[in-house]
Amino acid sequence: MSEQTFLAYASMWTTERDQWELHRFDDTYLPIMKGDPSMASLICDDELADLVIARMRAAGVTVVTSE
Repeated sequence: MSEQTFLAYASMWTTERDQWELHRFDDTYLPIMKGDPSMASLICDDELADLVIARMRAAGVTVVTSE
């Protein structure tokens, strides 16, 4: 994974942070763009997904649980 690939997701925890939520399922988080309809962002590279989710959580993106 390149830094350029990682930075392509930066708006999810910076400029567009308020447009995103992290939906928690067990020990997994799924980035969801708010809206009607809402839209999931699937990141197929596990290492990249972990880094993006960690940045989103550190930036205070809302976490939604089903409980």
